[in-house]
Amino acid sequence: MHALHDVLDSGRLANPLGDARLIEHYRSSGGDPAGLIYLSLGETWTQAAPGLVAALSRGLPDLSHGYTLSPYGLPDLRRALTEHIATTHRLPPPSGPADYDVAVSQDGTRAAMFDFGRLLVRDGAAPPTVLVPAPGWDYPGVFAPLGCRVRYYAVDAEQGHQPVPDQVAAELERAAATGRPLLVLNAQHNPTAANWDARTVRAMIATALDHRAAVLVDDAYYAVHDPDVRPTDTLKILLAEIGRHPRGAPPWLAVRTLGKQFHCNGWGIGALTAHPGTLAALAALQHHHSYGSGLPLQAAMARWLRDPACEIYLRAMRAHYADARRHAAARLTADLGFPRHACHAGECTSYLRLRVPPRYVDETGGEEGYRRLCLDRAGVLPGTGSMVTPGPPGDGHAHVRLFLGHPRPILDEALDRLARHGLGWA
Repeated sequence: MHALHDVLDSGRLANPLGDARLIEHYRSSGGDPAGLIYLSLGETWTQAAPGLVAALSRGLPDLSHGYTLSPYGLPDLRRALTEHIATTHRLPPPSGPADYDVAVSQDGTRAAMFDFGRLLVRDGAAPPTVLVPAPGWDYPGVFAPLGCRVRYYAVDAEQGHQPVPDQVAAELERAAATGRPLLVLNAQHNPTAANWDARTVRAMIATALDHRAAVLVDDAYYAVHDPDVRPTDTLKILLAEIGRHPRGAPPWLAVRTLGKQFHCNGWGIGALTAHPGTLAALAALQHHHSYGSGLPLQAAMARWLRDPACEIYLRAMRAHYADARRHAAARLTADLGFPRHACHAGECTSYLRLRVPPRYVDETGGEEGYRRLCLDRAGVLPGTGSMVTPGPPGDGHAHVRLFLGHPRPILDEALDRLARHGLGWA
């Protein structure tokens, strides 16, 4: 891992990030962060798409160093993203009275989700109840500070790591009794790496429209899937269901970060797809705290998306994750004794999720204790099994998550260390 100072140092200022606190404790206890293998967040700090980085040095236009007067991002990137969204989601291009358009997410998709929540709070009689998948990403951290009540629908291993539409329908009916709910969908699911069934997604969307629920589509990993997998296209399904529904469209937003597919999380660039009126309202809210940012990065991204090398890179990235998924799952069972049912390799995202060995649940108290033990004994830091806390009871098991983006020698070294220090199943 990079020197601690390079990525974590906050001086004397408090750092609220859990991983930062764990690593600082590891360092202060005599561990060497330079040798730490970090498998928690989807980050290596070393693997940004080479063609994308090269685009930064190939004569960016002078205008990219100044303000943009469009509140929807650098116009050239907005045009490139519009084409990218239409192509990758197999949609007709937006034009005239189209029911969608595309803007640039300039400060990260988390900020866009927050602003979407602000819109719903502002326009409703009461803060909405937000229905989020559990396990899942940190949606409560976005919406709870807005006064929203967060409720959960299970993504259950017994159901093939799929949501249960009837459960979602019951939660939507309950939430709709107090105002407009918000349903969050993440069909390339973080952290289980499951690709939700299209029929399941369609059923949930149809029920949401019946209850006039707002919809947030989190497409962070839409482009990150095994080569032989066709990712369920939540955005396309949503637009089709809106077109068929007699009551039309409630507020909706689809966010798609580009950081996950190009290993450039620090750029904070993505796509926002929504009804044009929603994009205008979001731009007005963003103007409260930003006048646009990172325009040289946006210019480079526009160039990269049009480069034929971009698709070649994506194919190689997908092949890497598929190979890493198979390899890590095989080693976990063969070398660390995990039963097959305790590891879910999945077919999308950049993660593999596994159960904490039962003996370490008893010894350490569960997920966080096992993560700390892996770090302290082996210098390996797995990720949390779910960023939704506390969430529903689920299957009663603790889980952690392994990031698969590292080169195979580093992944093998991490697994070797866990095996050598007796951190496997048996």
